[in-house]
Amino acid sequence: MTGSVDVLILGSGFGGSLLSLILAKSGRRVAVIDRESHPRFAIGESSTPLADATLSMLAERYDLPDLKPLTKYGTWKREFPEVMCGAKRGFSYFGHKPQQAFDEAHQLLVAASTSNDSSDTHWLRSDMDHLFFQMAETEGVLQFQNAQYELLSSDSQWQAVSTRDGGEFHVTAPFVVDATGGSGAVLRHLGVANQTELLKTNSAAVFAHFQNVVPVEQMLSNAGLATNRHPFPCDSAAVHHVLDDGWMWQLRFDDDTVSAGFVVDRNRVSLPTLPMEIWERQVQRFPFLRAQFADAKVARPADGLRMSGRLQRLTTQAAGHNWAALPNTAGFIGPLHSTGIAHTLFGVKRLAHILQPDLSTTSRHRFLEDYSARTIDEIRLIDALVEGCYAALPSFPLWCDWCMLYFAAVTSMEQTADGSGEAFLRATDKDFRRVVLDARSQLQLAIEEGRSESACRRFRDWLRITIAPWNHVGLLDDRCEGMYAKTAAPG
Repeated sequence: MTGSVDVLILGSGFGGSLLSLILAKSGRRVAVIDRESHPRFAIGESSTPLADATLSMLAERYDLPDLKPLTKYGTWKREFPEVMCGAKRGFSYFGHKPQQAFDEAHQLLVAASTSNDSSDTHWLRSDMDHLFFQMAETEGVLQFQNAQYELLSSDSQWQAVSTRDGGEFHVTAPFVVDATGGSGAVLRHLGVANQTELLKTNSAAVFAHFQNVVPVEQMLSNAGLATNRHPFPCDSAAVHHVLDDGWMWQLRFDDDTVSAGFVVDRNRVSLPTLPMEIWERQVQRFPFLRAQFADAKVARPADGLRMSGRLQRLTTQAAGHNWAALPNTAGFIGPLHSTGIAHTLFGVKRLAHILQPDLSTTSRHRFLEDYSARTIDEIRLIDALVEGCYAALPSFPLWCDWCMLYFAAVTSMEQTADGSGEAFLRATDKDFRRVVLDARSQLQLAIEEGRSESACRRFRDWLRITIAPWNHVGLLDDRCEGMYAKTAAPG
């Protein structure tokens, strides 16, 4: 078929499909083209209060009531029981040392909600991406899956010429959105330079979904360790096992499968070439994980463990006068701090506004320039917030204290009436950006002093005072002893 649309979107992950749904609801003619098909395995599964608030706002602003139940675990389970998810009450951290038993002092729990009903969720992306794709189809979005296409462009028009199911199609549009993630279809077509060399984080991951993973709470109980001080069930969370050379994530879904992956600091260790070698190396070094995964088997994807190269990437430009890239296409840092879903939704929110039919060309170009600069600034900030964690290793206390910069940024946004209206994680707040830079210098002093107990204490005391303008929830309060219940988002 041959046809023209107002907006062409390349890539149909949840960001591309959701943006196409919103634009179609707003009266735009939209086409989505993807080289693969749904459902499909994907990671980037952990939502946050900031992500849920943004999705809720999009549902209200664009009259999409079916999105609203997906913003809380309770309504999700009632309205979409067939779409797999898991409850996420907060963030759990457990520090480990090689070949040593777990020390119960090495725990940090930060609440994000006050109940299961109001909690955030882990998204089984194969289900969630497919759901958004189907919603967009219902709204009239022209969709092509398993497509092989050639992208052509001029100053005023984009063309996608592709073969699908043996038939030719030719789609034209004045504007294209790159939602292809690391593939960066539009960025590559335009020859946009990258600036990955500016990023300080340097990590790689090996990951899959597993069955028969012993819950952390059961592991603690088996070791005779109490969990009564935990402000929420520690497995109903983004679980972080903090190691000497990286960390492991665990996200438990309601079918009792667990998304799990090791993220390793490539500045510290040379990795084996096979994913199973990396997996076994990490599991066998830590008795807690060795026991937890003793009977575990890969449940998803069908081809077993996946392995990445360097996770980090960053473009020099995220938009032009007739194109834009979603944040995950413009750059990526890693899964730490669960920024992926929320940042993508921020990008969808901004581009949905920019591409409304009643916006003037002059305003659209101005907003696109701002979108590009802001998106790159936000990725650079995420890099700083993540890199400091790796630099703190192998000190679990330093890791936890550095995390408080992220929690100060995100909770101060969540505590406002509409934190989604600001730059992501306060990236345009000059005072906060200066604090992050100063904190990295202070962290370096603690590192150079051998990460001693006294050095860690000085860093913690300095940080407590310095983040005070953004600390509305009692972060770094020694009386909490690492158990933060008052950090839950309102509502």
